[in-house]
Amino acid sequence: MSPMEPGLSMNRTSVLARLVALITASFVMAQTSEASAVGTRTFRLDTLEELKGGELEGISVDSLGRVRAGFVLGNLPVGDASAVWCSLVMPDGSVLLGTGNDGKVFRVHQGQVSEYATTGQLAVTALSLDARGKVIAGTIPNGKVFVLEGQGAAKELVSLPDTEHVWALALDPKSKAVFAATGPEGKLFRLGADGSAQVHFDSDEAHLISLVAAPDGTLYAGSSGNALLYKITGPGRATVMYDFPGDDVKALALAKDGRLFAIANEHQTPPIIPRTNQSNADKSVGASKSDRVVPKPGKGRLVRFDTHGRAEELLFNADSHFQALALGDDGIPYVGTAKDGEVYAVDDAHTSMLVADTPERQVGAMVLAGNTDPAVFHPIRAVGGTESVWNSAVLDAGLRATFGQLTWRATGPVELSTRTGNTEKPDASWSPWSPAMAAPSKMASPPARYLQIRARFSRDPSAIVREITAYFVTDNARAVVTSVTVGEPGSSDTKKSDSVPESGGDLAEAKSKLKLSWKVNNPDNDSLRFRLFYRFEDATVWRPILPAHEILTKTSYEWDTAGLPEGTYRVKVEASDELANPPLQTLRHSLESGTVLIDNTPPLIQQLTVAGKIIRGVAVDGVGPIARIDVAVDPNLSLWTPFFPADGIFDDRSERFELDVSSLLASGSGLVAVRVSDAAGNRVVRTVDIR
Repeated sequence: MSPMEPGLSMNRTSVLARLVALITASFVMAQTSEASAVGTRTFRLDTLEELKGGELEGISVDSLGRVRAGFVLGNLPVGDASAVWCSLVMPDGSVLLGTGNDGKVFRVHQGQVSEYATTGQLAVTALSLDARGKVIAGTIPNGKVFVLEGQGAAKELVSLPDTEHVWALALDPKSKAVFAATGPEGKLFRLGADGSAQVHFDSDEAHLISLVAAPDGTLYAGSSGNALLYKITGPGRATVMYDFPGDDVKALALAKDGRLFAIANEHQTPPIIPRTNQSNADKSVGASKSDRVVPKPGKGRLVRFDTHGRAEELLFNADSHFQALALGDDGIPYVGTAKDGEVYAVDDAHTSMLVADTPERQVGAMVLAGNTDPAVFHPIRAVGGTESVWNSAVLDAGLRATFGQLTWRATGPVELSTRTGNTEKPDASWSPWSPAMAAPSKMASPPARYLQIRARFSRDPSAIVREITAYFVTDNARAVVTSVTVGEPGSSDTKKSDSVPESGGDLAEAKSKLKLSWKVNNPDNDSLRFRLFYRFEDATVWRPILPAHEILTKTSYEWDTAGLPEGTYRVKVEASDELANPPLQTLRHSLESGTVLIDNTPPLIQQLTVAGKIIRGVAVDGVGPIARIDVAVDPNLSLWTPFFPADGIFDDRSERFELDVSSLLASGSGLVAVRVSDAAGNRVVRTVDIR
């Protein structure tokens, strides 16, 4: 790492010696940037989410958007095991792996995997050394603890009372005793070398699933259920050190300086716990081979406690819960996710780094019997080298594009290449990788819809690349206006096509302003300019609605029709991509609306006469049709009663009416108001006095 680069720093030698990534594919116990300017666009990759979307082989990416050489992983299938539950680093540098399938333990040493011991249980879920250097193994679902002698030998040390699950083991360096965190009664046992077992702490939780011992004899245990972190200072002496949001405290790790690290999770689905009344490799609650599914990813958080017990959240992941926790000799914590097989590291400044992206689903987890995917151990072979290659996610230009400059910022020598194609996933039809570029320059890949970028760090593993930008121009595609609607300002203009139109109710008040709105299919996402025109329905000349200098880019407009003669009109909307393309490459499309009634003049009431309690007359409108006739009677002239015209239907611009108001006149006489409305909402009111 360059001294000019702040942020995450790793003691990679210690990581090579200590960090163990256990990858499984089974069940979990507890659950473009685009900017346009005159047609030119960019793919800008400068965040962790954007840069980690592709293939990362020996690559790490941090939360500051920096890509560098990372861990080069090996690939060692672990016998016939379907799940790796736990690991133990031995004094000779070998690693023991506790697995399912008859509770076997495998040894990984110098690139070779061999069977170390068989317990005959469903799974080995916890491993520890005792004070004599013997390997102690905890199992499920019968709550047994074994001493492993190697050469396949496993001797039962103790069968813990009222216990089905031994989730974690820890050697107390002060008392030299081994402690076991168990379920389903949430007890912590102290184990004796003679096979004795004493309850050291009995919690109120169903399971204690994580455990670590401090040099002074203090024990820390995490629970499943309410996600409680306990501090245990002696037999029966325990306090809740922290109450995490969520469901479990999955793993604990203690740094050399006394700081405690914990990963805790919130799950979307409940944990699947093996039970003693089932057999073989299918022992899980509520699941069978036919109906098992991988639990949905939850949310994970990494929290650090200082030597005074003060908590500080270092990392939160809303997309996946965490399955594994390990510390490098430099105190940097590493967490493995339950989604996409990722390993993250985070430093004191909260800068997180994706340091490994494995092909498996889960990293470093305790896993129940699941599907038949094999367990895989990934030893770290090196940091950087010829195998350190970063491939971006496939970048979609949306249309065929011509690619220009590829730029980036770098510290140290980095070589970038590109390739293009017209399929969403790269295949044989894609172009080959372009010659490597040692400095920003024009991309040599041919025009295509999709682009992928590659970076190699073979010359200097400490090199860093960031802020990668690819410039491109897509083929110009015409924007098409797909609909034009006309209504009142603020109206939604939506109608149910499968129902009878509503009748009755007051008509909307006439307004001279109409809302024009339209929809556009814009395949290349060009900035668009819209022009609006109108004409009489029977005319051929289109007249502009907007002044020539006004540039309209929104897909709606309020049209003031107060100065227009009444009549039936049509509106036309033209879409042009001239704002994003030179004149010779500009494309246009236009679409007409249906007929638009413009009527700003109220109707007339003619030939109004009164004969007894009968009011007669003719309602006439210049455009029509007449839409409503109402009557109100004194003293409540605001309460309108509807009447039909003489022919029983409003369908013409002239409607004769004959209104019998006898039922409305309580006293037999009074002032009567007659209101006539046209279809545009214009109204006229006349009053008559009936005696």
